[in-house]
Amino acid sequence: MWRWRIIAGALGLMGVVGATLYAHARPIPALGQAAYMALFHAPVLLWLSDRRGKDLLSTLVPLMLSAGVLIFSGSIYLKYLGGVERATVIAPAGGTLLILGWAGLLVRAVKKWD
Repeated sequence: MWRWRIIAGALGLMGVVGATLYAHARPIPALGQAAYMALFHAPVLLWLSDRRGKDLLSTLVPLMLSAGVLIFSGSIYLKYLGGVERATVIAPAGGTLLILGWAGLLVRAVKKWD
């Protein structure tokens, strides 16, 4: 699906920009972790965009992974780059979505992809 490719590209961009800021402007370990999460999940989402499953799990897995990264990494960026002090209170929700997304991918992997 082309939508997941666009989101994968956005996550990759988000990760590279975050890593650059971490390395050159704001050496805060949380920024490095947020960049890592975005960069790690972008190629997985790109790979999932080529899968043709029509079941609910095939739809939910990329949704959970992309939302998880956006919430997790986005909340860290908001706190350390945007000055929103309490933004990271939602980071655990992003982490939970990432865990569920990977668990869903594991469950989905036992079925043959169409």
